[in-house]
Amino acid sequence: MSKRSFISISALALLLAFFSVALFPQQKAWAQQRGLKNATGAKKPSPQEKTKKPKGPTIITSDTLSADQATHTAIFEGRVAARNGSMQLFADKMVVHYNEAGGVKTIDASGSVKLIKGGRVVTSGQAHYDKATDSILFSENPKIAQARTVVTGTTITYYVSTDKMDVKNSQVFIESK
Repeated sequence: MSKRSFISISALALLLAFFSVALFPQQKAWAQQRGLKNATGAKKPSPQEKTKKPKGPTIITSDTLSADQATHTAIFEGRVAARNGSMQLFADKMVVHYNEAGGVKTIDASGSVKLIKGGRVVTSGQAHYDKATDSILFSENPKIAQARTVVTGTTITYYVSTDKMDVKNSQVFIESK
């Protein structure tokens, strides 16, 4: 069994600045063992909290980490979990492309992608973060859930700085009380 890998990438905090809801049963126990907060019952964030950038380090754990200084990439594989405060990201694999100074340029997450924060959750098969546009593109059956509302589409683009979204071919499901 491989040793868990740890890395702190504060720029990843931009990617994690959005969603939160209860984890699936097997992920819930797994996340709790690693000190990740289960968002069930967590209070809703204030408007100020929604636009605040997280402070402190971002901690990424995975079964394996492969870093290549020549190509400026870090590849996390196997039960990838990233945490910064109350923000969480889960995926099977995450590839971080960084510049010569170590700053994040892009992040590609794949396989059971889940971002959680503040009463919202986004799930998809793929997610691509681009620091230049400060946006995340979710594809492969993306879905956003919050309270009694679920939004699906072919792609969902989240603009981190403005807290806005674009959904292509959207369907909105609202459960009545």
